[in-house]
Amino acid sequence: MDYSAQRVRSKTRGAVRRREEVVEQEEMEGGEINLIPYLDIVTNLMLFLLASVSAGLVLVQIDTTLPDKAPPSQGPPKPQTNPDEQPLTLVLSVKRDEAILFSLNGLEGNINQPKGLFRRTGRIGEACDGDYMCEKAYCNKDARICAESKEELHPVFDYRAINNTLIEIAERRYNNKPRSLPTYSIILQADKSIPYSTIASLMTAMRCKLPPIGTESKACALPSNADKIKKGAEPFNKEDNRYDTERALYDAKTMALFHDIQFSEGWE
Repeated sequence: MDYSAQRVRSKTRGAVRRREEVVEQEEMEGGEINLIPYLDIVTNLMLFLLASVSAGLVLVQIDTTLPDKAPPSQGPPKPQTNPDEQPLTLVLSVKRDEAILFSLNGLEGNINQPKGLFRRTGRIGEACDGDYMCEKAYCNKDARICAESKEELHPVFDYRAINNTLIEIAERRYNNKPRSLPTYSIILQADKSIPYSTIASLMTAMRCKLPPIGTESKACALPSNADKIKKGAEPFNKEDNRYDTERALYDAKTMALFHDIQFSEGWE
């Protein structure tokens, strides 16, 4: 069948004209618009258009070869980061009867296998070397045991054991080399029932090495990134008892342990 463009257009116009006459006659007789004839017109137009287009198509086959699957992209290797340069994200989590020390990144234990587990102590009759070790805030110096007093009861933990554990971590990781400022951070996660007096004692054990029993406490040197300290001739500033973390060689016995304490009430 020869479907030239001219004949298609001529037949289309003739069909449309005849159909319009029929539609107009039906509308005048019925008094309402009948949509069926219009749908017929659209259908016929579509058939003519498809026939005219398909008559001019030339189908060919193009030989192609799909490319092989590309290997997975490999970006540049990530630089190796010295673990001693990373914050340990240490957490000291304190409940009413125990405290645990662990690291969120697993470098120093985790919540299931903590670096340290510290039970509550300081009950009346237990050994002590000062009032801070007794839950009633009174240590009988002669008997070296915790005794009854009029003070309110507050939880007490083995602060020296906590302090020694933090000293061991700091000495093993940072001694005799510069220690980066972010590594001084630690999280203190305390239960709401823990009173301020216990919190204060815990913070003391976290900040600096505790002095020997019976000796006076001395403040440890603190890290600083202040321009005054960094531009000084020496890495230590004796006037401020601070030091430049990039130049000073760290010593856990005289410098801060984990003095940058952040507080948390629990997991979110």
